[in-house]
Amino acid sequence: MKQKLPFTPAAIALALGLGASGAHALDYTGYFRAGPGLTSEDASRACYGLNGGSSGMKYRLGNECDFYGEFQLAQGFSKDGIDTKATLMVNHYTGATDNSSEGVKIEQMWAEAKGFDIAPTATFWIGKERGRRGDVHIVDTFFVEMLGVGAGMKGLPAGTGKFGVAFYKTDSDAVHPGNRFNAEWVDVAANTNGKINLFASITKGDFEDGKSGAGLTLRHDQTDLFGMGVNNVLFLQYAQGSANLNQNFGDLTADSDAKGWRIVESVNWQRGVFGGQAMLLGASQTDGAGVRTTSLSAGGRISYAFTKNFKLVTEAGYSQYKTEGSPTAKLAKLTIAPTLATGPEFWSRPEFRLYVTTAKWNAPAGNVTGQAAFADKTNGTSYGAQVEWWF
Repeated sequence: MKQKLPFTPAAIALALGLGASGAHALDYTGYFRAGPGLTSEDASRACYGLNGGSSGMKYRLGNECDFYGEFQLAQGFSKDGIDTKATLMVNHYTGATDNSSEGVKIEQMWAEAKGFDIAPTATFWIGKERGRRGDVHIVDTFFVEMLGVGAGMKGLPAGTGKFGVAFYKTDSDAVHPGNRFNAEWVDVAANTNGKINLFASITKGDFEDGKSGAGLTLRHDQTDLFGMGVNNVLFLQYAQGSANLNQNFGDLTADSDAKGWRIVESVNWQRGVFGGQAMLLGASQTDGAGVRTTSLSAGGRISYAFTKNFKLVTEAGYSQYKTEGSPTAKLAKLTIAPTLATGPEFWSRPEFRLYVTTAKWNAPAGNVTGQAAFADKTNGTSYGAQVEWWF
């Protein structure tokens, strides 16, 4: 009797790897974080984040209660001057420290090709992919993230930069499907060691009463600021209607009365054994009813290497938001994490951490942990261990 093989993302990844002979070398990359923890409240491990306001205000060191991993295989091929590549990424997410599993899912699956005679320098792609992204690591937030199922072209020379366009379709909500058009002009020379990147989006709900929207982001990337080895990234963002500030889909039922802006300033540095990253964020969001919410966040993570493989990492952050007619919600957290790593630099990974995190918030912030044991609390302390690794 014939047995059926399990058709799972893991099986697909294995098949892709086994079928790689005769082509370019298989490219394998990934990321994961995991670890146990507890709190001083005899409850499940608590993590602390405001439940409103702008995204990007939860400082992540010693403040991640989930298990997450993503693992990517990419295989390149060449034929008659055309370079092609197929990419598959699977991921796993578990929201708490336990042995349960929400399974392995396909995060990306797409193909690209470069070298066609009509545009030899441009790359054409189709599938499910995470396009151009721009993040601030210490808050685990991609302030630009053009992802989804779509098709597009990128890398076409345009002036001192490169131009790209893409179309995305979402059907995940059968009642509210939508369309999105993205355009980018990236790596545009602006100043010494500085480049400008422009991202634009147009969205439309593809259903009765579906709304349109538009968004625009300017990102300036600066390396070696003032010759001091400091790298700086500045985001200026605006969105209206059904578009999201990150150039993705927003609420496809939101009309033009919904609008928002966000400014994000981030620096990172490495000077000898001292490294770090810091962020300042200001944002405003007005919903379709005209109610405005303003957000503010400031924080940073620093590392100091005592030896090649041992460093002390500390992170502090403060965030707040205020919705018109309501009091201001506030949260502050501090983490101290003795850390083992493969090198002394801030970005050296893997990191094996022990940590203590303490947080304090006010009553208007509500239960920032989501756990019943903290329903009437305004402070908490958590302990744990975590590994973070990208490769």
